[in-house]
Amino acid sequence: MKQEKQQFIKTDWTIDMINAVGNLRNMPLIFLTATKDIHRGGWVERIDNKAWQYVRVYENGDIEVLITLQILRFHKYFDTPVWLQFNPNHLLPTDYVQLDHVMKYVDHSHLTRADLANDIYNINLQRYDFGLFGVTRDIYRSLSGDLETRYWGRRKSERQIRLYDKMREMKKHGKADDIPDGITDWWRLEFQFRGGKVESWQEEVMDKMQSFHVLAVDDNDDLSEIDKAILARVNSDKFDFKRVGKRYAAKIRKMVRENVGFDTTIAELSLKTFSEQKDELQRQLDSMLAKYNIGAQTEEMTAYFEEELKQTGNLDFSVVESDSALERNVIRNIAKSWREENSLTHRTNTNS
Repeated sequence: MKQEKQQFIKTDWTIDMINAVGNLRNMPLIFLTATKDIHRGGWVERIDNKAWQYVRVYENGDIEVLITLQILRFHKYFDTPVWLQFNPNHLLPTDYVQLDHVMKYVDHSHLTRADLANDIYNINLQRYDFGLFGVTRDIYRSLSGDLETRYWGRRKSERQIRLYDKMREMKKHGKADDIPDGITDWWRLEFQFRGGKVESWQEEVMDKMQSFHVLAVDDNDDLSEIDKAILARVNSDKFDFKRVGKRYAAKIRKMVRENVGFDTTIAELSLKTFSEQKDELQRQLDSMLAKYNIGAQTEEMTAYFEEELKQTGNLDFSVVESDSALERNVIRNIAKSWREENSLTHRTNTNS
């Protein structure tokens, strides 16, 4: 038995991030360091790890990174291997001018990662989970114990899913005015695809979203009280499958995978929206890759660049010497955001 779906709950899907790698050819890098008005944004240089980031600066001092360009070490295929990241959802026409300029100087580029976002409005998803086994779960909570972010899958795996409180993030960064009217809750599911999963992203979304659910054992009269209690422990990541017989463990896993005792209303709504939008999303992705001549993913190159980014990702942010206090503040904010993303606090790790 399922909860009655509220009519105002809605979902929307967008392409959220593109990662590509390639060879940087004769680019006049002085172009990237010539930031003239940091109050509105511009290119910021990270000297220590040869990276440039194009940022937008808001009136409240909040910083948003729009484009990242990072030069990596020698690679047998490239003279100057480079990694690029940008979010097509956040780029304004003036920002695309910057991206267009950079991409003119990148040869032999190929896709290494594509992210898909599912925005879910007007329902609290703190207690929602995927019925997945054999994957790492990382949970980050606020000091008050509220869920902030939850991951399924390792950061460098071919597929990772992230759920976070988008409403809280917007308010934290002073963007409450950008929250649409009538929105009481705003959560975002992000699907990150690498390697072979980039090519099969539609199938992956359809497969995994079917198991996105919330515990609803009290609505199922066919379940025994013991099974209800066990499903509740499984849902809270407290059930140790190794301490029960294989046959019973298999039974419980099968119940979870088939959503027995769970409500899948939101999953069904999201899948319906995805079916309506997936062709347009594919067209947008194909158009973006064609515009910048970004080829398909190749396993060897992707593995190389992922390892390089891992080696350089912990370096501090720094900037070309400047007397501007605001510019130094920009760098500090970027550094803080980078550290929060790569080394969050209040973390728990569980494996099912």
